[in-house]
Amino acid sequence: MSDKNLTKHTIKLYLNHALKYKVFLFPLIISMLFTILVRDYGQPYIQSLILQKISDGNYDVNNLWQSFNVELVAYVIAVLSTDIASWRLNIWLVWNLEMRVMRDIAIRVFKHLINLDSDFHANSFGGSLVSQTNKLVGSYIRFADSIIFNLFTLTVGLIATLLILGPRVPLFAFSLVVLSIIFIIGNVYLSKPVRAANIKQANQESKQTGQLADSIANIMAIKSFAKEDFESKRYYREATKTKDATHQSMVKTMYRETFSSSITSLITISALIIAVVGTRYFGADIATLFLIVTYTTQIGIRLWDFQHVLRQVNRSLGDASDMVRILQIEPKIADPQNPEKTAINRGLIEFKDVDFTHSENNEPLFQSLNLRIKPGEKIGLVGHSGSGKTSLTKLLLRFSDIDGGEIRIDGQDIRNISQKELRSHITYVPQEPLLFHRSLSENIAYARPNASSQEIEGIAKLAHAHEFIDKLPDKYNTLVGERGVKLSGGQKQRVAIARSLLKNSPILVLDEATSALDSESEILIQESLWKLMENKTAIVIAHRLSTIQKMDRIIVLHEGKIIEEGTHKELLKNNKGQYAKLWSHQTGGYITE
Repeated sequence: MSDKNLTKHTIKLYLNHALKYKVFLFPLIISMLFTILVRDYGQPYIQSLILQKISDGNYDVNNLWQSFNVELVAYVIAVLSTDIASWRLNIWLVWNLEMRVMRDIAIRVFKHLINLDSDFHANSFGGSLVSQTNKLVGSYIRFADSIIFNLFTLTVGLIATLLILGPRVPLFAFSLVVLSIIFIIGNVYLSKPVRAANIKQANQESKQTGQLADSIANIMAIKSFAKEDFESKRYYREATKTKDATHQSMVKTMYRETFSSSITSLITISALIIAVVGTRYFGADIATLFLIVTYTTQIGIRLWDFQHVLRQVNRSLGDASDMVRILQIEPKIADPQNPEKTAINRGLIEFKDVDFTHSENNEPLFQSLNLRIKPGEKIGLVGHSGSGKTSLTKLLLRFSDIDGGEIRIDGQDIRNISQKELRSHITYVPQEPLLFHRSLSENIAYARPNASSQEIEGIAKLAHAHEFIDKLPDKYNTLVGERGVKLSGGQKQRVAIARSLLKNSPILVLDEATSALDSESEILIQESLWKLMENKTAIVIAHRLSTIQKMDRIIVLHEGKIIEEGTHKELLKNNKGQYAKLWSHQTGGYITE
């Protein structure tokens, strides 16, 4: 996406979210307009009337109140209505608008990220995504504040100055507007390279954040391989690239600021010269001269701020760029426009002429694959790494989509129902347990958050997790750490199995669910798993063949093809078969890879 389109998408994103809250946005525009006109231009205008009366001697020294009462009352009203009333209202409206928009943007990004496919997340740093999200949310405040408190103020100020001073000193008013337009156009033009530099800077900052997150997440690997210096050098290179990108941004900004200061200086000097010359040669009154100096000062301040506003806007657009690009990514796995109501209840699974190729491979994995699993049937999947075992389960869960054919559950094509509905009817226990940095109780009850503490404890006992949980100081309230880092592999897997026991679905998929358990623990867990599999269709992947020998049917995969299937005893009868070889070559119950 080009920088121009990216800027357009970013501004559209901000505007769309802000327009949802017209109840705050439109009153803010009206209130800001009132504040600017009355405070910045109305108050000086009243002061100029007082100065003009004094200059003309058009007042009674003995009765000042009678001479200036109208102007004084008007001035007091103007001050009180703006400095105390409308300005406070502006701040209240801005806060209410911005905090709602920030919340909505954060929610939009969160929903988008969790709906993106597993391939996207596999190729993205989690730390970078967090950084990019925070940058986008924070960028809105800087952008909105810049537009509301400077650009809007500058525009209103130029119009007001032209209307008030135009009839009095048309040449000066015209010159001020022309110089201001030159200033704005020049700054916008010179901001293009600044914006490009800021985008590069933001991208590099995200990479640096990702490098930091990756190293922190793998701190034990760094320590165990004694690679502290190696990782420090890698991080130093990223930090240096960030410094260089920041330097380029600074250089481009300095070019623009040099231009800006030249124009604002010219405006200020011109105003003073016109004020002096006007008095001597054109007979300009004191009120007009006062307004020239005052309004020019106001415009000069706004113009000088404008370059900083552009810097803030450019930085905001740069910070937002990464996540705005991601927001344009359409999920590869999409729900149908009008999803069917799910008909899954028995668990009949059918793969019909399924074709599938991994996105990173050219060679297809499955070609015209056919497999039928009866309701309540217990299936074991066996095969060397790369044979297609895990891919088969991912296709069933629609973590990936097939290239051809169809997958049906209870006669319904899984592409015709929503992913959420599909996965709510399948219990999936992966090889690597996925735990949140929350309490053990919350992790176990994730499938059913309203489960009672008695239900949670009962399920934990079935999964033989209660034994170690009960010994912890905070028991079920213990926080497990990021990705369950405080627990051993076996403990994490017991918690994951307990969570699965709590989810009552007709289909169960176990992908090496007991691989991190020792033999004694596995024997205990097997009992729980058989209870979990009761009255369910089960697909179990295992390298440890002893865990699947009681399955109703064992399917042997090789390079995406089913080369054998049958019960454990039936497959062992074929001495030359792949399964018999795997069984005989096992060491400690595992397949030799």
